[in-house]
Amino acid sequence: MTFNEISLWVNVTLCILSFILAAISVVTVIVSLRQNGKLLKMSSEQLSEMRKERELAIQPILTFSNPRFVVEKPRLFYTPPTNEYSLSSRFRLRMDVENISSAVAINIVCTGVGMVHDNENVFVGKPSSTRINILGDSKESLDFMFVERKRGAVFNSLREESIKMLPQGQLEVVFMNTSGGAFRMVKQYVIYPGEEELNKIRSWHSIVTSAEVEYKEEFKELRKNRENNDLLFYKLKEKVDMAAGEENEVVIECVELDDFFVYEPITIEEYKRIVQECHFGRFVGRGDRPCFVKDLEGENK
Repeated sequence: MTFNEISLWVNVTLCILSFILAAISVVTVIVSLRQNGKLLKMSSEQLSEMRKERELAIQPILTFSNPRFVVEKPRLFYTPPTNEYSLSSRFRLRMDVENISSAVAINIVCTGVGMVHDNENVFVGKPSSTRINILGDSKESLDFMFVERKRGAVFNSLREESIKMLPQGQLEVVFMNTSGGAFRMVKQYVIYPGEEELNKIRSWHSIVTSAEVEYKEEFKELRKNRENNDLLFYKLKEKVDMAAGEENEVVIECVELDDFFVYEPITIEEYKRIVQECHFGRFVGRGDRPCFVKDLEGENK
């Protein structure tokens, strides 16, 4: 073998070894990157877990007491958008909320909704929400309007004998602590009237269902003469008030359903999504029109 042939084989061997070394280097880099990625992922998970533990360590504890369902006596209402007169009751879900923890709760959003059974159908009312900016060791009162989807459905449901057919109220609460943690709570109540409340409910239900017949002429005149009918409106309103009696509302006990209780931590994204879907009521105030009730009282005197 000549010198040139030996030199050629040496160069080929060196090239092969260089290629193998380069391949080993590439594999080493890939393995190192994967290991570093796993270490970074583990570190991120540990940091996330530590952050979550810190958020959950400062945890407000909200308690809800004295839940009650309020049925207001039937009243005469005028609905401007549809230009319509009707006789109906308003329904409210009320309760008190208190923070029994030393941790402060902030950005508390409470949403109440009513569910009414009518035959085989279930009518879910429009949710009503309210906001509490901060809750320390004080107590706040919650008041949600219970809106009917079908006229008379609440009265019908309240008069049901089966507990499963009685109306129910649901409360959903989302709130945060000062460390940035977010929480969600759900409670559900069944509205269970006693015999004394049922007697008044039957009476008011009768007034509402028979209104179109009992006050047929008054409604006809009101709908016929849309302008300058305030005096007739308040006279009819006074008739309805007298027929309904002196009692302005019936307060019914609400019994909590433990099977539906939910308490869980949620992400900030979930908190924001729930709040964005809430409907917050707004009081638009009263107009400057004179009060014809006072004028009527003056005439009666």
